[in-house]
Amino acid sequence: AMRVCVCGSSSISTPKAYLDASEELGRLLAERGHICVNGGGKTGCMGALNDGCIHAGGTTIGVIHEMFVVDGEEHTGLTQMIIARGECLAERKKLLVEGADCVIALPGGVGTWDELWEVVAEVSLGFKNIPIVVINTNGFYDSFKAMMAKATEDKLIYKGPETLVRFESSVVAALNFAEKMHVTNKDSQKGKSSSGGRMEHRGSKAEKGIAYPFVAGVLFGTITLLLLQSKLGLLRV
Repeated sequence: AMRVCVCGSSSISTPKAYLDASEELGRLLAERGHICVNGGGKTGCMGALNDGCIHAGGTTIGVIHEMFVVDGEEHTGLTQMIIARGECLAERKKLLVEGADCVIALPGGVGTWDELWEVVAEVSLGFKNIPIVVINTNGFYDSFKAMMAKATEDKLIYKGPETLVRFESSVVAALNFAEKMHVTNKDSQKGKSSSGGRMEHRGSKAEKGIAYPFVAGVLFGTITLLLLQSKLGLLRV
C-alpha cells in the first residue's frame, strides 16, 4: 500500500469532468488499499476525491490550514484531520508530503500548482525520490508540459521532463504508473541496502587481513626478544 499525496482544486466552480476524475481516483485509492492524503477540503477536486475514497471504504487524511477551519471549508468525514498552523502555507505543504510514496496532481489553481511545483523542485534537486504524476484531464496541464519541454530545450533544467513529472490523461494510467514506480524505487533501495551490507562485510574481512599479520608480528618480536635475553642471561625470573 502507498501513502498517496493528492493535490487538486477546492473551487466550487470546478468543471464536472475534473470532479468525475477526482472521485474515480478516490475510489481506486480505496479499492487498492492506499492511503489518500490531501488538503482536506469538502469542495472542488478535493471534495470529490474525499467523497469517492470514503464511499469506497478507504482511508483519508486531510491536512488543512487553521484559517480554512474557521471558514468551515474542511471535509467532516475524513479518517483523520491534521491542522497546520503558521503565517504561511509552508507547514501545511510539508505535512502534506511527509512520508508520501508519490504525489498525484488533479486539475487545480495556484494552490495546486504551488504544491505540485515544490515537490517537482525537490525531486529535481535530489531531496526526494518519489514519482509525481499529473492527471491531465481534457488537456488541462498541456501548457505545463509544453513549458517543461521548452525549458529543457533552452537548457534551463538539466533533467528531462519525463524524469520529473509523468503526464497521464486517465486516472487508471496515472495510478498504475505511480504503483509501478513505487515498486521500482523499493527494489532499488533494497538493492542498495544489500550491496552496502556486502561491502561492509568485505571491509571487515580486509581489516582482519591487516590486523592478523600485525598481531603475529608483535608476538614474534616479543618471543625473539625473550629468547635473546635468556641467552644473554639478562632474563630474571
